[in-house]
Amino acid sequence: MTNTYWAVYKSLERELIRLSEHIHIDDTQLGVYSLKILELLLRCAVEIESISKELYKNLGGISPIDRDLFFDTDCLALLESKWELSQKVVIASYINFHFEKDENKILKPLHNAHIRGKADWKKAYQAVKHDRANSLQKANLKHLIRAMAALFVLNVY
Repeated sequence: MTNTYWAVYKSLERELIRLSEHIHIDDTQLGVYSLKILELLLRCAVEIESISKELYKNLGGISPIDRDLFFDTDCLALLESKWELSQKVVIASYINFHFEKDENKILKPLHNAHIRGKADWKKAYQAVKHDRANSLQKANLKHLIRAMAALFVLNVY
């Protein structure tokens, strides 16, 4: 079996790197938003949904009979109970990332991600997915980088 999730992650990472060639990514630029960032955020979050469901099933998680399987409150909750994902740290580091604040370079992207409405990148994803016209500003670098960090952690598992 091949890990297609890693290949997609690396593709998303390359696109973020390309963005860093056009945007000086530092603490003051995290609010920068665009349609390209929106596209990357959506793609990244879809991968998070998919990989979390696959990991859930691999750990013996059972799909609810009376409703759909939710990637956060079902899947990420089980993964949290097994692996303490909330405590996993990712360092956002690249030659074109110029963060000075620790909060922007030392990330816990899955902290409270298993609780609906808690993780900032997850709220942004839901907002742009369901109300793009009024939520475009949420498709920003901050949320993209945090979602990418979450996808990275899940790929490690």
